Amino acid sequence: MLAWSYGLAPFAVWFWSLTVPSLALLAAAGAATARRPRRRSLHHALVVGTVGGLLGTLGYDLFRVPFALAGVRLFAPIDTYGVLALDADSSDPRTALLGWVFHFANGIGFGIAYAVLASGRRWQWALVWGLMIETLAVASPVAGVYALRGPGLIAIAYAGHLAYGAPLGLLAADPDRTVRRLREVGSHTTAYALLAVLLALVVWQRPFSTPAAVRAGELVAPGPSAVVLDGRFHPQYLRVPANGCVALHNGDRVPYTLPAAVGSPRLEPGRTTTACFASAGNAVLRVRTSAQPYAGGFVIVDRTEH
Repeated sequence: MLAWSYGLAPFAVWFWSLTVPSLALLAAAGAATARRPRRRSLHHALVVGTVGGLLGTLGYDLFRVPFALAGVRLFAPIDTYGVLALDADSSDPRTALLGWVFHFANGIGFGIAYAVLASGRRWQWALVWGLMIETLAVASPVAGVYALRGPGLIAIAYAGHLAYGAPLGLLAADPDRTVRRLREVGSHTTAYALLAVLLALVVWQRPFSTPAAVRAGELVAPGPSAVVLDGRFHPQYLRVPANGCVALHNGDRVPYTLPAAVGSPRLEPGRTTTACFASAGNAVLRVRTSAQPYAGGFVIVDRTEH
C-alpha cells in the first residue's frame, strides 16, 4: 500500500511479488519452527502474533462498525485493495473477498512483527504499536489517497488502533502461557481460527456469484462502468488511469450531478453519461450523487496504471 501510494509501481505488482510470497514464507516458518525446540521462542512469537493480530483486527473493525452504520465510510479502503490487487476495472464479490483477506493479512502481519520484537513486554506497549501504525498512514501519502483528514476521522482511526493493540498486547505479554492455552483448546487452534475467518468471509462475500445490478453495470460500456440505482453505483468502486473516464447509466427517474468529476456532469434519467476524474496522484475519490451517507460510489484514480 505504501509503495503504491508513493506511485512506485502498480499495487498488483507489489501484492503478487511481495505480499503473497511473504505470507507463504511466514506460513513455512511457522511450520518449520514448530518442530525445532531451539526455535521455540520464534515459533511462539509467530503463533501469538498471528492470533493476536487476528483478534486485534477484529477489535479494530468492531470498534468502527457503529460509525460505519452512521454513514462514515470507514471500510471503503478495504474494497479498493481487492480491485487494485486484481488489476480490475471495477469491484465485484471476488475483489471484495480479496480486499478483506488482504486487510486481515495486514493486521496479522503487524501482529507478528510486534510479537517478534516485543514478546514478554507489558501489554501497553502494543497500544503504542497500534498508534505507530496509524501514524505511519497519517504521515504518508496514504492519508491523501483515502482522504484521511479532519480531527473526527483521525480520532476514530487512532482509537480503532488502540482496539487493535489491546488484545495483541495481552496475548504477547506472556507468549508461553498464550500458546499453552491455545494448545488446551486444540492442537491446530491457530490454523482453525484462520480457516474460520476465511470461510466467514467467503460466506459473506459470496465470490462465486455476481449480483444482477453489478453485472448490468459492468455491461454499460467497455472499461469501467456502472449503473446508478437508488442513487448508488453498481459496481460501487470503479478504477481509472490518470485523467480517466467512466460510463454511468442512470437507471433512476431523477437526475444527479457529480461535483467530484471534471466539469460536474449531470446524469439524466435513462441515459448513459461519461464522467472523467483528475488527481495529482493516486487517489480514491468519493463520488456523491446526493448528500445521503451511502449515495454514489468511489472512483480509484490509479496513476500507476499503464
